[in-house]
Amino acid sequence: MSTCSRCGNLVEFRYVNGRCIPLHLYGSCIGDGTPRVNDYSGYNTSYESTCFCTNCPECGDEVFFIRHNGGSVWIDPPLGPPWYKHDCFDTLPRTTLVSTYRISGIKENGDLRHVIGIVKSTCVEYLKTYTEVVLETGESENIELKLRNNAGFLLGKLCIYNKKSETIWPVEEPTYIFELYKPAPLSTELINCPECNAKLNSKNLNKHLRRQHGHS
Repeated sequence: MSTCSRCGNLVEFRYVNGRCIPLHLYGSCIGDGTPRVNDYSGYNTSYESTCFCTNCPECGDEVFFIRHNGGSVWIDPPLGPPWYKHDCFDTLPRTTLVSTYRISGIKENGDLRHVIGIVKSTCVEYLKTYTEVVLETGESENIELKLRNNAGFLLGKLCIYNKKSETIWPVEEPTYIFELYKPAPLSTELINCPECNAKLNSKNLNKHLRRQHGHS
């Protein structure tokens, strides 16, 4: 379970109206507000976790090597589900990487709408309205995403990115879902000023009335 970045107490995350919201188990944030744990502000990079394409040292086949959470695994291509573990390093018959985790809505048989990878870096915007992340998938180019709110805790985690729904979540904590950040589009609607009939952007009407016509 995660901890609050302000008071250090246990929190649970819930996905409400498109936002990932931390809920304190004790009802509210307890403490003086001084951060006691990492709030992931600014830019951070994970040097321990990685995901890259290579050749199996045993049989020479193409494989993806993933290291995260203090361990490592080799999986067969492609990057889509069901992410089979490579036979040379799997003691069980044809097991999958994510079979032990509760993950819903993922189709198998090469469904490449879902991509698995390591979050190598995060950059949390100053006001924490969005987070820029780099997802290392083992391909020639990493996937750069801008997520809503503070998604800094994804740093170094093995995550699944759904291209269709434009969401991402950590494999080990599938309830912590983050959406892509999409800023509200600027209004381009033109209206007429009620005083002089001039055409202007609707968001500038009040400013125009104050400056040009003395409205308070």
